[in-house]
Amino acid sequence: MKRAVECLILGVALLAGCSDSGSETAGATSETTNGIAVAVYDVNRDPIPQARVTLYSKADFAVVNSAVANDSGLAHFDSLAEECSSGNCFVEGIAGADSALMNWSEFKPAISETEIATQIELAPSASLTLRTGATTDEEVFEFLRLESTPYMASRSGSDYVFAHVPAGMFTVVAGDSAVATFSLEAGAEADTLVNVPGKTREFVFEDFDDGDSLNNLAKTYKNYGWYNIASGTATWIKPDSAGGFGSAIVDGDRGKYLSLQFDLGDSGYVLLGTHLGLDTGYYNLSALTAIRMKVRGDCDFSFALEHYKDLGDNNFQKSLWHATADTAWKEFVFRPGRQKLNASVYQVEWKNIAHEIGFVSIFASSGSFLEIDEIVFEGIDSVEAPAP
Repeated sequence: MKRAVECLILGVALLAGCSDSGSETAGATSETTNGIAVAVYDVNRDPIPQARVTLYSKADFAVVNSAVANDSGLAHFDSLAEECSSGNCFVEGIAGADSALMNWSEFKPAISETEIATQIELAPSASLTLRTGATTDEEVFEFLRLESTPYMASRSGSDYVFAHVPAGMFTVVAGDSAVATFSLEAGAEADTLVNVPGKTREFVFEDFDDGDSLNNLAKTYKNYGWYNIASGTATWIKPDSAGGFGSAIVDGDRGKYLSLQFDLGDSGYVLLGTHLGLDTGYYNLSALTAIRMKVRGDCDFSFALEHYKDLGDNNFQKSLWHATADTAWKEFVFRPGRQKLNASVYQVEWKNIAHEIGFVSIFASSGSFLEIDEIVFEGIDSVEAPAP
């Protein structure tokens, strides 16, 4: 969705009879009688056929009229409804396969016969996923809506997904209540948690704020702590042997976080790992809906939740997610059910191991540094005691 897409300009001209005015307008016009012609252009002022233009009532978001641009890039409306003439309508423009280009804005009627009523830039559509962190059997919202639009999302698991919406600033509402406000950039794929009081469940697995090598579950169920391994030609720079794990914990502007530095050589990789809790225990994470973590770096990395049972030669079944770090801090969200599958390296479906998780592992296979903060499990607010 983030690929470069040429923006479009949608010019809406209100025309009432013929005019011989020589004045320049901001876009093409088409002469109709007591109607409007919507002219669709790209940035080079070339007409775009097949774009759909729809007028919506502001009162109830009912469709007032809709038209498709012809081969000349003009969408004709025979007449303009009174509510649109008085400025009580929205206009929507859509073009491209799967609503690839969109815009939503107020319809502004023309003041004169030659004036362009509205110009709309059609940009790559965005997607918005709202996570609630609620269990699937809890009642949350029947649906959510982007305020002052007809765009709605029904619940899917613990999420609400707006698959194709225009870029812009929107308030998400449930009924008459505001839930959150978001700014969506063109082509963005936003995925964020909305905290629902009494419903959202989170467990902060690790935030490094205490400066030691134990994750927050291991504070209760003691274990060896975080460990780091270099494989092949790789070597660790931080943590180092002199300072141990604590030498990689940095106290910076965002508080404490983990700063890993390494040299992979020609063909190495590094591993950071920990038992969830007891070194001999496993834990039921089947209610997990997402894992989120903040990351900065210059490398490709993988996050894995691994089964407790050694299959031999220190190999464990795992659910694993790949990502590429950015040199600016970024939040990554990993979802059970969307992991990478590869049976030859023990990567399996989440449902096969979710009840018996023993390890968290993070792998880096390129670059030279990886910084990590705030690893959070969503969908659970506590972790069940280990099996005996």
